[in-house]
Amino acid sequence: MRSNYFFPCLLIFLIGISNLYPQSSKDIVAKAGDITITKDEFRKRYEFIPHVTDKEGFDSTSFKKNFLYTLIAEKLLAQAAKKEGVDKSQNYHAMMENLSNIYLRDALYKKEVLDKIVIPDSALVQGRLRMMRSVRTKFIFSLDEREIEKIYADINLGASFDSILTTRPEKKEQKDAAEVTFGTMNERMEDAIYKIGVGQITPPIELKEGWYICKIFSVTSKMDLNESEKSKVEKIIKSRIEDKIYQEFYLRFFKGIVVNADRSMVEKLFQVLMNYINENKKNLLKNKGGKYRIGEADIPKLKESFNEKQLGEIIIKFPKEPVTLSKLFDYLSFQDFEFQTFDSTQIKSRLNSYISFYIKSELLVREAKKRAYYKLPEVVSELKMWKDYYLSHEMMKKFFKDQTVSDDDAYNFFVKANRVIQQPDEFNISEILTNDLNTIELALNELDHGADFKEVAKKYTNRDSLRSRGGETGFFKESEKGEIGKAAARMKIGEVFGPIKTPEGYSLIKLLDKREGKKEKVASFDEAKEDIKNILRTEKMYKNLDNTAAKLAADYGVEINDAALNSIKVSTTNMIVLRRFGFGGQLLAVPYTPNFSSWFKRFELLKKKNLL
Repeated sequence: MRSNYFFPCLLIFLIGISNLYPQSSKDIVAKAGDITITKDEFRKRYEFIPHVTDKEGFDSTSFKKNFLYTLIAEKLLAQAAKKEGVDKSQNYHAMMENLSNIYLRDALYKKEVLDKIVIPDSALVQGRLRMMRSVRTKFIFSLDEREIEKIYADINLGASFDSILTTRPEKKEQKDAAEVTFGTMNERMEDAIYKIGVGQITPPIELKEGWYICKIFSVTSKMDLNESEKSKVEKIIKSRIEDKIYQEFYLRFFKGIVVNADRSMVEKLFQVLMNYINENKKNLLKNKGGKYRIGEADIPKLKESFNEKQLGEIIIKFPKEPVTLSKLFDYLSFQDFEFQTFDSTQIKSRLNSYISFYIKSELLVREAKKRAYYKLPEVVSELKMWKDYYLSHEMMKKFFKDQTVSDDDAYNFFVKANRVIQQPDEFNISEILTNDLNTIELALNELDHGADFKEVAKKYTNRDSLRSRGGETGFFKESEKGEIGKAAARMKIGEVFGPIKTPEGYSLIKLLDKREGKKEKVASFDEAKEDIKNILRTEKMYKNLDNTAAKLAADYGVEINDAALNSIKVSTTNMIVLRRFGFGGQLLAVPYTPNFSSWFKRFELLKKKNLL
């Protein structure tokens, strides 16, 4: 049984990945009224997400067409959703406000930090010279400045560094001298070490954790650097300059700003939060960092403890546009509240820190809005992509909710089936669940190097109840697992897929087995009525969804530029591209859109009918 994995996982700082230049007609892959899909957009959306493929029989032309049909449907359904008023819903508004704020802060970071980075030639020269030297060193550490100064004075008067080190606790972690080179240590320590020679010691070096004296035991030099090493030097210098500019901006921007939270409202929130945590200790998931979290799935339950009036009360007292408890809950839905212990004192401290972080994030957003960064082409373009995705997704959910099946329809199905009900197919998967995309990256890298999926699941999954079984869920129906169920239904045994966004975080799954749904003879209609209604409701949803997408395509006049589509060269390497945002935040670089290309056959039939 072969397994297909989707790698590598790229974790990068993507800035301005949208194409902001005018597109010629040759660059447009598809049109539908005012909607256009360019080659750049198609390539980015296609290559930045994984696809379920069998490389032995991979047909890029077929895959590209189906993916294009999926993108067209996404944009058409988004237009329909707007007409239905889906974009006016509270859930959608909260979702897009959170996403917009992330992009606005990122635009501010780019302007105030990234755009100000200049690397002096002298820094490059110094960095390359240091990269050519590997230094072996040991250190003496102290929390006490007087003690470290005395040790330094004693060594200068003839005392032995090595002898002093043997009497100290830090000796245990230094059996051998550590090999360090440019970029592998604190910059202040690095400056001190590269100024001395073999056998010499540094003056006391003050870092956040305490004081150090270092001694060089040996130096290994090379004559030149390869291109990879030169590039690494530049990245290290750039990162250090970026951090300095960021720290300067941070201190300057927040200096003198005071925004208070309402103490009584914070206390009410804390009491509700504490009660919820105590009642759900056994159900709260713990990540690999040892932290529990309150997130999207928990917020509706927390809000039940407050009435509408309380939710509308002010909790953060901004002079203009103060923040209500309801709005803070919206933020909580997308930015998890994490804590390491059930101790009430520590949880209260974490809540205060969380609110403080929210206030600072909100101040940055308001500054970006004041500068009208929401008008920047790259911000508009990226948010448009996510808006279309979320609106189409909400429209699909609305389709399912709107499907009604009468008792008569269900009974007719029951009689026609001769009291025999075909149950849906069932799937057995192994799952790695985490709320941290960095953990997804670690898991994927281990799988790429041949690790067994179940062993990786035992190591990384947050789902404690399944950890001992390597994340194995047991058999379930597609409808029972939401997006995970939909993905499993499209996979082959042995395939690995993800990450899949769920209310609990992100999931990687491997399909272990699948089996055909059983045919069951039922004694009475009442016994099978709800199952039958679910079967018919699902069938109606997919049929109506196909019909709606096809009709929208006909109404908007979908045109596909086959020459442009065929000219796009796409990688057969599946990858996941993550985007880190300035001032915090991390997302998939583009939305993951499940395949929805079945509507196109219906669209072609409609076109033929119209031509007759």
